[in-house]
This record gives sequence, structure tokens and C-alpha cells, in this order.
Amino acid sequence: MEEFLKHDLEPLSYLVYCLAVFTMLKKQKPSRRIVLFLYYLLASVIIAIACHSVDEINRILYNTFFFMTICVLSFYYRDLVLSAMKKKVILGLFVLNLALFVNQSVVSNQLIEINNYSYAITYLTIVVYALLFFHQVMTNVTEANILHQFDFWLASGYLMYFVGCFFIILFYDNVEVKHRAVLWSVQNIILLFSSMLTLFGAVWIRYQVKYY
Repeated sequence: MEEFLKHDLEPLSYLVYCLAVFTMLKKQKPSRRIVLFLYYLLASVIIAIACHSVDEINRILYNTFFFMTICVLSFYYRDLVLSAMKKKVILGLFVLNLALFVNQSVVSNQLIEINNYSYAITYLTIVVYALLFFHQVMTNVTEANILHQFDFWLASGYLMYFVGCFFIILFYDNVEVKHRAVLWSVQNIILLFSSMLTLFGAVWIRYQVKYY
């Protein structure tokens, strides 16, 4: 069970996300959603390989995955928000994360190293993206039911996962090595809950559209 929580739950959760996005592709196919589907499909493969690889390959794959994550989610939310100011904020945060990745992988040649503070900035960046979306929803109130918006469920899941990850990664190095596997398992469980929440929202929206 411990091995499953550490190594297999994470790629499984990305497959659940993939299924959630695929469910909504049957309803709408904006380019950002297609990109998101392909991202989660690729993520499930990359992480599955990383979780069963030697340390060096594991770290390279995880660093590459995090860079891919910030690229895709920056594109997704920049396309989603309407305000020019919000778009500039997202672009600025993306440039910051890009600079951190270039510094770590090219300048410092540390692609095989895990930098928890860089990860924390990435987590916090995605939390900001989700909050920008929620601010947009609250300042542009319509008669449409917010629960019928897939992006509401997606952002809710992101808040659940990335806020938790932000605090976990900050204290990860301060925890005894023998207890770090527990933190990693907790992080993967939160990821599963967030993906299941998103899938629930997608299925619920499909049900509402079909019967109402």
C-alpha cells in the first residue's frame, strides 16, 4: 500500500484529470482544453516512468514535468481570463518561472537536482492563476450557474492541491528522511482528491446538460 501511495497514485490521478478533461471535450473543444487534455495524458506517462526510475532520471523527468506544467497552465489561464491586467500578471509569473528553470537547468546545470523553493514558486503561481479566475467570476456575475462551468471545478481542484503542496514542499527538507515518504503520500492523496473533484464536476455538468 505504501508503494502504491508513493509511486502509482500520482500517475493514476493524472489519468483521472485526463478523463475529466476528455469528458468536457465532448461538449466543447476550445484549443486550451485540447492542450490541457494532451498535457494530462503526457503527464500520466512521464510521472509513471519517473516514479519507477533511478534517482537521476527521476529528477530530470520531474523538473521537465514542472516546466511543462507552468507552460501549459500559463497558456490555459492567460487564454481564459478576460482582463488585460490579469493577462499581464500571468505573463509576468510565467517569465519568472521560466527564468528559474533556465537558471537551474542551463546556467547552474542542476537539472538533476530538486530545488524545493523553485517548486514552491511554481505551486504558488498556479494558486494565483486560480484566484485570478475566481476574481473574474465574482466580478462578472451572470445568471449562468457557476457549477455548470468546468473551469470552476478545475480551479477548485487546483486550489486544493497546490495550496497543500506549497506548504508541504516548504517543510519537506526539514522533515527526517524516513518521514518524507509520508509527506509525498499525503501530497499524492490530495492530488487524487483534486482530480476526483474535477471529474465529479465534469460528470455533473454532462448530466445537467443531458437531462435539463
